[in-house]
Amino acid sequence: KQWYQRRVPITAGDPLKTKMGNLSVRAFKLSLAAFQLYKEEKDFTAVMLREKSLTYENLFKEIPVVVKNSTLTNVLLCELDKVQDNTSFFTLPTSSYLEKSMQLLLGGLDETNQDLQKINMHQRAVYKQQNQIFKYVQERKEENAGREKNGLKPLPEEDVTKLFKAPPPVGRLESLLSANRIASHCEMIEDHVKSGIGKLYLADSFMS
Repeated sequence: KQWYQRRVPITAGDPLKTKMGNLSVRAFKLSLAAFQLYKEEKDFTAVMLREKSLTYENLFKEIPVVVKNSTLTNVLLCELDKVQDNTSFFTLPTSSYLEKSMQLLLGGLDETNQDLQKINMHQRAVYKQQNQIFKYVQERKEENAGREKNGLKPLPEEDVTKLFKAPPPVGRLESLLSANRIASHCEMIEDHVKSGIGKLYLADSFMS
């Protein structure tokens, strides 16, 4: 746990939102469960995720970010606040931010779709292997039954797991990251639309 506490967090910013005048800086680090799983196994399979109760919602832990300005910067901000155009509050949000967020959201959905295709292929491979094992066991039983009928010694049972190798499990780390990104984009779009709707109602009340 001490090793986990010394881990350096990752900072992420939203350049589009910052360009619009709203500083957007967030810091994250892997949650304790995700860090332990990565340190021990480094393979986020469905079974391991279920054992650790790990989902895209608790994959990361957000750390509060505190921005401190120097005294001269605070003086400058006060001076700029005096000359700031008060009508900027009524400026409706631009569609460029929403358009870019939607593009990123669609990209995350495409990644999730590709991950689902990999999972479906793995399930088909597992189903095919199970059918092969069932067929092999049935043939061996019929063969041993025929040998016993002819007075012969039955063939020894073999370990089917060595004869039929199970397909490697599909890692779910990329799926978790894609789901986490989709949730973040949805949250940002929701916040952006909320402020825009409020301003639209306010502008409509002034015009009517």
